[in-house]
Amino acid sequence: MCPSKFVVCLLLIYVNAALIPFDLDAVVPDESRESQTTPPASRNDPSASDFQFMITGGYRPHTNDLVKYVVSLRMGKSKKFFGDNHFCAGAIISQRSILTAAHCLYYDRRKLMPSKLTVIAGTPKRLVKSSTTQTVEAKRLIPHPKYKKGKSQKFDIGLVLMKKDLNLGDAVASMPLYDKAPVAGVPCTIVGWGTVIQYGPLPDEVINGEVKVLPDTFCQKLLGWTKVGMLCANDKSNTEVDSCQGDSGGPLICDNKVAGVVSFGTGCGEPDSAGIYTDVYHFRDWINENSCPRRPCPALTLLTLMQLLLAFLGIFKGI
Repeated sequence: MCPSKFVVCLLLIYVNAALIPFDLDAVVPDESRESQTTPPASRNDPSASDFQFMITGGYRPHTNDLVKYVVSLRMGKSKKFFGDNHFCAGAIISQRSILTAAHCLYYDRRKLMPSKLTVIAGTPKRLVKSSTTQTVEAKRLIPHPKYKKGKSQKFDIGLVLMKKDLNLGDAVASMPLYDKAPVAGVPCTIVGWGTVIQYGPLPDEVINGEVKVLPDTFCQKLLGWTKVGMLCANDKSNTEVDSCQGDSGGPLICDNKVAGVVSFGTGCGEPDSAGIYTDVYHFRDWINENSCPRRPCPALTLLTLMQLLLAFLGIFKGI
């Protein structure tokens, strides 16, 4: 383990222990305690480490202009304190829609029930419920139909449609989708509450990390990567900057647009490696088709009826 990561880990554990009754069981898996084959109904709510992917090697800007676009996805009810049930992240792409990873919508290869998932927006600090915090329940969970949990990382993209609209403003805002195919060298930012080191503790305040999209010639060396629908990105000058457990589903933001979704990787911040992201531009049509709840439009329906009535009257008058 890198000495700098070990020091950061000790400091975070000390701070968490001093401020809150930090529950390590919520983020560190214990294979001896919990069978992976136990049905979900008889298990505790899943934790962040049950999912593939704080941002390692990241930083906290004095003013974070990007956190308003990012949400914390919470599983079930908090056990001891607000925010201890964080397991994934997502990007706000409309008042009613959250873009995330498909694997965040599954547990034990079974699709989650919407009632199990809550969206928390407007909260830079994971453990602090403030005046800007908005809590909205999920209504529909839409993983990509070709995503196969446990079999492949392909098509790892999904949507959370909420029961009510978010109130957009200074603390909560929507971000547009990337409108062109990302090219190597594009500077991007990852934002999240994932672990600071692999299987380490989750931070309270959101963390940013600066990376660049890498060429396919580099990405193709990574286990599980495929050219269709995937990107990879890292910081060549500091390979410790990476997404990690708890960052899954969060956005890769390039040019103030959502260009990628945190999907998977080998470890966190490993040398000669990179985080792998779902390519949002590749899936833009699917996202646009599924991100808007289908609602009837009364005005349009009334107009159509009036046009039909006038047409009928015209035919009747002609007779």
